[in-house]
Amino acid sequence: MVVKKEWAVDSEVYSINTGNKRIGYIYYGEYKPFEEDNYMVTVEPEIFEKLKNNRGIKAYFSDNSDRDDYRNGIYNVNYYYYDTINHHKAQIMLPKKMDKGSIGIHFDSVNAHKDKMAVIIHDLSEENKELFLIVFKTIKINP
Repeated sequence: MVVKKEWAVDSEVYSINTGNKRIGYIYYGEYKPFEEDNYMVTVEPEIFEKLKNNRGIKAYFSDNSDRDDYRNGIYNVNYYYYDTINHHKAQIMLPKKMDKGSIGIHFDSVNAHKDKMAVIIHDLSEENKELFLIVFKTIKINP
């Protein structure tokens, strides 16, 4: 793998490459935690009909919004959990299905300036999933 610095405005960005293929990125600086907000859940059939073919947002129809609370991650493409890696709290992201989503790790504060760091892998092979979960555990953050 080769890590290459990329052009960025408000943070440092590095691409992770293997051969001629870019498989992911490393972000350092101002980067928000992982969240999925590109969908909405509605109980109104008219609203669902208007939005169901919109490419910018995924719309889901539910006749029971209490049961299908989207804040619980029912409609997310990824699973999220927290772990402690070398005394730093990290948010881990894994795809629910191997053909959709991403593999990633996010640290909310890695230095005295509260800079953030995230590694996101878009190549979703089972081999990469296992490899990067091992890699994530080896991350060391200097004080």
